[in-house]
Amino acid sequence: MLNAPASTIPSIIGPKGATLKEVRERTGVRIDIPRRETLTANGQANGGSHSPSRNATPLPGTNDEEEEPTVPITITGAQPLAVEAQGMLQEIIASKTSRTTQRVKDIPAHILPFLLPQRSKFIAAAQGGDVQLSLNQSAREIAVSGDREAVERVIESIKSARDFFQGEVTSVKIMLPKRQHRLLTGKGAEEIMAKSKCAVIVQSLEEPGDEVSIYGRGADIGNGVTAVMEKANSAYIHEFPLPGPIAVSKQLLTYMTRVGYPKTLSQENPGVSVYTPPAATIEKASVINVDLIGDKPVVDAAV
Repeated sequence: MLNAPASTIPSIIGPKGATLKEVRERTGVRIDIPRRETLTANGQANGGSHSPSRNATPLPGTNDEEEEPTVPITITGAQPLAVEAQGMLQEIIASKTSRTTQRVKDIPAHILPFLLPQRSKFIAAAQGGDVQLSLNQSAREIAVSGDREAVERVIESIKSARDFFQGEVTSVKIMLPKRQHRLLTGKGAEEIMAKSKCAVIVQSLEEPGDEVSIYGRGADIGNGVTAVMEKANSAYIHEFPLPGPIAVSKQLLTYMTRVGYPKTLSQENPGVSVYTPPAATIEKASVINVDLIGDKPVVDAAV
């Protein structure tokens, strides 16, 4: 009996069963791999097994953080030949499992900014192994690809750091006008983290409310609040109301968006960022504002 990771079954069978046929012909043993419908959720056989044929459907595999299910392969024949066949199959398995991709998923939004600066420490945990890290910001997920043992060490390092910061980080909430929230995301949030070792999380522009959350270790929270206030007031923001009534304002916004006017206005006034309101807020709005952000002289020129 040999337990093979589910993702290696296609390689063991080979194109149209060619690889498995070669092993059987070289050793003269019988090799049985359960069909998909005979397996339970954990990959164990449920009933009889069958020799694979062209229409056999191997189980899909996964190299995610969760443990991969295995498929029991039965080898029947004289012991020396069965051992030889097992060795051939193990070589195939080893060639397909020496590299892997694993993920740390659903990292809390307020913890993720603390993990990103730790990249060099995570790489060091590979102990010289070949690994690559990638970030899926929207899914709050860090993926690690490379040599299996090195990947596992890096994954444990990321989890350990995640758990550490979850226990260490505290938070305070402050209120800032919604128009200033734009300055506290993206590059602005990175600068705040670099300066104060604190993360700032703002509500999406579609959500009502002016609440801003600042996360950090107890000794750093004060610096975090200062850094957020400095960044929030680091640029002049002009809210330009489009002429109404509201139906006319919406028509103007639609036209401006269609011809790419915000980009044109920004290009014609270097140093000015131009933002139109999110689509989700327009329908219920009584006034439609276009935000212009930058140093006051250039913003005034854009206005």
